[in-house]
Amino acid sequence: MRALRLGLAVLVAFAATACGGDSVAEPVRSYTLRVEISDDTPGAYRYLALDPVDIQVGDEVTFEMTNTGTLGHDMNVFGQDGDIAKLPTVAPGQTGQLTILFEEAGPYQLRCYTDDHLTAHEMFAAFDVTEPDGG
Repeated sequence: MRALRLGLAVLVAFAATACGGDSVAEPVRSYTLRVEISDDTPGAYRYLALDPVDIQVGDEVTFEMTNTGTLGHDMNVFGQDGDIAKLPTVAPGQTGQLTILFEEAGPYQLRCYTDDHLTAHEMFAAFDVTEPDGG
């Protein structure tokens, strides 16, 4: 398992396009990235990526998140232009999905805005979307 200090929370099924404007592009790759949320250690709210994180421009990624913690968490995908997708709180023991088509390379974060989870517990995870190999 690869530990990521993420600021996300599990979600209800929701589809969003990352920085996509009005264009609808066909995904290059489409896959699921499994993530667990943990808040069982005081002050250590985090996300554990159960799959490798290798997101490239053109990828359609379904974040499948399971809240194994004791608190509800929301999730926001934050990109260069601000929040891209905002998801409601997912209760402990629940799983939700969020599908995003990434159309721009750059830094992104998953952030939890529930209560003080982002500010006091640093509940976020940073990742980069890169240009496809050879491109």
